[in-house]
Order: sequence, then structure tokens, then C-alpha cells
Amino acid sequence: MTDSITVGRDIFHTHRLSNGLQIVGQSMPDFESVSIAYYVRTGSRDEHDPAIEGVSHFLEHMVFKGTQHLDWQQITLEFNKIGAELNAFTSHEATMYFARVLGEYSERALELLSDMMYPRLAESDFETEKEVIINEIARSEDQPYNLAFRRLAQTYFNGHPLGHDVLGSRESIRNMRIEQMRDYWQRRYGANNMILAVAGNFDWERFVARAERLCSDWRTGESGREPQPYAPAHAINNVIVDPRLRQQIILLAMPCVSIQDPDYYAAALGGSILGDTDGSRIYWNIHQKGLAESASAGLWALEDTGMLLLEANSTPEEAPRVLRLLRAELESLLADGIYEDELRRAKDKWISSIVLSSESTFTRMRTLASDWVTEGRLISIDEEIERVERVTTDDIMRTLQRFPLREKQVLVALGPLSEEQLLN
Repeated sequence: MTDSITVGRDIFHTHRLSNGLQIVGQSMPDFESVSIAYYVRTGSRDEHDPAIEGVSHFLEHMVFKGTQHLDWQQITLEFNKIGAELNAFTSHEATMYFARVLGEYSERALELLSDMMYPRLAESDFETEKEVIINEIARSEDQPYNLAFRRLAQTYFNGHPLGHDVLGSRESIRNMRIEQMRDYWQRRYGANNMILAVAGNFDWERFVARAERLCSDWRTGESGREPQPYAPAHAINNVIVDPRLRQQIILLAMPCVSIQDPDYYAAALGGSILGDTDGSRIYWNIHQKGLAESASAGLWALEDTGMLLLEANSTPEEAPRVLRLLRAELESLLADGIYEDELRRAKDKWISSIVLSSESTFTRMRTLASDWVTEGRLISIDEEIERVERVTTDDIMRTLQRFPLREKQVLVALGPLSEEQLLN
């Protein structure tokens, strides 16, 4: 059944196929382009078997190696013919394949993206692509921040699937078999575990009709995931010593709201006031004083769990002081509260971001999919702005006080300093 509704400046559409494929759209008739994506509700947190760690990202690569009808060169050529911007990404919770084209090519882009959802998964391509993934892992490990963040996830989410790295490990990729990937695709790429999202200049009725013809016979599979709320049992220090580095990376994480939590907006504003990349307390008192090359704080909210993350990158000489200051800024916020003027600035920045991003068909398309996953409905720009405006200083303090921000801090650091040196 198709529903269309106009909310303020937004024109929304929804339709669900009989096999469970959810289609969501936003008409933006003043634009020339359209963005289309298949949002698959699967990522590294769904790789419960360590033997297939990294399969979600590996499978994303394999989708581009060939479909039942096109090889990899033909995929590239066909998208080039319509001047499309084509890409994909894999995260802890989702895999998204997307294209941005002129409105007149929306149906052709839909046909090609739909074809890609049934990849050929040839063993020869699989074995060749293994080396590509392993090289990607090596490049990531050569980047100190990426390595530190990987260790943070492993330490914070110890024993939880969210501790899995999106890329996987050399061992898991080398030992993975094509049958394991095919089984994962069979389970996680069912129509009822996907969202087809579209935003921009397109004809909704024609788009749905074409989707019905292309996708109505798709199989079903697993849907969503079992809720798994998580918080570390106690505070942890994991200091990784690498004497070759001339920088000290500091990551400090603690439990906070999930993406579905009613207090999400309050927590996000609190994180922004504490440490957004310009104008926050951490920015002025650490970064702008020349103590760290970068210093910030923010919310990482996921399904059923989340964390407040403070981070900094400094010289080894300044690192102990920077760590103390990060904790001091958090303590000051918790003890002394928030001022109305800094809340107003944080709100204005967020609202500006909402409005500016609404001028991108890609951002609106991606937002439609994430809103549907999070709330089961589409959220208008005006409603999101109203949610931001509704937050008070008391809301932020009440939200932060719900969580053991002092008692369950997980510290991960990477650089030349030992734990004793860093904590002196």
C-alpha cells in the first residue's frame, strides 16, 4: 500500500512490497538530480561467528564484481552511460549501495542497483578480492588513528559483536570460504531486511511500479537483529606503546544513549557543547591553547547502545596534561551544568546543519533510510528542528546523569608513552 504525505516543506512517500521490501521516498521537484539507494540492515555487528568477521564489507566489494547479468566492466559502463555517481559503504550496522543521477535516468539507475542486489559471487572473484581486502586492512593499520579506534571498539565492546572490525582481520579474510559468504548473503540480503530509498526529482508512481516489477519476486530472510544493550562492566585502561610514533592518540569512551533513546537529542547537544570541533569547551581550552593538534567529544549512538567519546591527538610531552584536561572538562560539565548561551550556539549549529544538508538529495535519501530504521516512519525537517529546539539545559544534565560517565571510562591510547607515563 502506498502512502504519500506533505509535512511542512517535505513531500514523503512510503510503500511496502508483499515480500517486505520497504520503499521510502521524498519528492524534491526543484532539483535536477535524484539519489537512490538500497540500505541493507546488516553490518559487522551481525557477524556473530568470528570465522566470517569482515564478511559484510567483503560482500560489498563482491557486489561490484558482477551480477547475474553483468560483469564488473559492464556494471561500470552502464552507470557511466547515465553519468551516475556510484558508490557503497559498510558500517557496523548497515551496508548501503547508492547512485546519484539526473532525474531522467532514475528508473535506469534503479534497474542497475536492483540487479546488483543479486551478485554472482563467483569463487574466482572471491579469491582475487581477498588480496584487495587484506591490503586494505594493512593500509588501515598503517594509520595510527584507525588502529587506535579499532582497539577502542575491541576493548569497549569486549565479547560483543560491535567489537568486530568492519574490515575483518587478515586471518578471517584469508580463511573465509565462498560458501560462508553465499550463506551470509542468503540470510541477510532478503527483501524484508532492505530499504529502497529515493530522494530528488522523480515520479513516485512510476518508480514504485518499476520496483514492483524488479523486486516483487525477491526472497525473504532474516530481518533486523536481536536487541543487545551493552555497557562495559568497569573502567578499563588499554595503553598501546609504539615507540616509532611521534604523536600520542587518546580515546576516552563511556556509556551513553542509543540512537532510539528519547534523550538522543539532549545527549548529542551535550556532546557538542563539550567538544565539537569549533566553539566547544574542549576546543577552546585544549585545541586553541595549542596543547593538542585535535581535541573533541561527541556521541556515537547505535541501535540499543551508544557511547560518549572524547578524543585528542597531541605530542607525547603534552599528552598527560591533555588527558587530565579532557577529564576535567567532562567533570566541569557534570558538576557545574550548562549555560543557556552555549546551548543556543549548539542548537544553531545543528539546525544550520539540518537545513544545509536538506539541500542535498543524497543526504535526504540517506536520512530517509536511517529514520525508517530508527523510528519506523519518516521525520520532516521541521520536526527534527523542533526536537532540537525543545531540549533544555535540564534535559541535557538529566540525560548525562543517567549514565556512569565517571565510573566506566574506557581509555585507549596509542603512542610512545607507557600507561604509567600517560597517567602520571
